Amino acid sequence: IALYSLPIRYMLLYVILILMSGIWLFLLSQGLDSSENVISTLKSFVVSPAEKSIQGLVEVAAPHLFAMGILIFTAAHFMLFSTNVSPKVSLRVTMLLFAFALLDIFAYFAISLGLVVSGWIKLAALSGFVLLFLLLLGLVGISL
Repeated sequence: IALYSLPIRYMLLYVILILMSGIWLFLLSQGLDSSENVISTLKSFVVSPAEKSIQGLVEVAAPHLFAMGILIFTAAHFMLFSTNVSPKVSLRVTMLLFAFALLDIFAYFAISLGLVVSGWIKLAALSGFVLLFLLLLGLVGISL
């Protein structure tokens, strides 16, 4: 069991860095590189999200589905070795995480098709995904 702690700790650090870079790239794509701050960038995204084409969304959604799925799959499988967390809890968190990942990716489709005129759904899905993923990482950390 002690030998599992080294790759798990490395994975936790790696995944936190991936999440931070993903959030940063999302903010940059929404206009953070201008003179605005983070809060004003998020407000402008909620009011008027950037125009996206369906073809561009498909090109972005496929690798994101793969990458998010691999991250969730890897982190959730470390829960198999946990004796401190109930399997039911880890299963529920993992399933909710997959649901939020799909909602996060397909929120842009709702925006581009005109089903939703504001970016609040994308921000809510992204926030839910990040918070649930941090919860899963916390459960993995507890299981060390």
